[in-house]
Amino acid sequence: MADRLFSLVLMLAAVALGVAAWQLEVPFQYEPVGPKAIPLILAVLLFCCSAWLVVRPDRFKGVYERSLFGRHVMVVLGLLLYAWSFEILGFMLATCLVSTVFARLFGLGLRNALLYSVALGAVGYVLLSIVLELNVPTGTLFGG
Repeated sequence: MADRLFSLVLMLAAVALGVAAWQLEVPFQYEPVGPKAIPLILAVLLFCCSAWLVVRPDRFKGVYERSLFGRHVMVVLGLLLYAWSFEILGFMLATCLVSTVFARLFGLGLRNALLYSVALGAVGYVLLSIVLELNVPTGTLFGG
């Protein structure tokens, strides 16, 4: 029941995010997609994931263990590290680094975590830079 209530709150947040993103207006547009794209994509993803949680709530009924709490803290720290390192390291390297840490946290072996991270960084770069034609930072370390 708590999962479904939480997912309904997230669905409301997704709608609010979508409405706020739809109202974004900028006097000039330097990218073909514009500033609405990323918040709208995030709103749609959040709404879809929340709807999935309504349909199939978590069946985990165990105690919220200390190790699970520690992993969640590590995920939050990883996201903060990602935000901090994004401009310095660039999209691909920062994405590879943080996704490797996340993959290791959730049980992948080092080899598979590295493969997953490189694939995620490369696919993300192609999607954002080439398909959506967004300015993706290459990192100040690399002259970008």
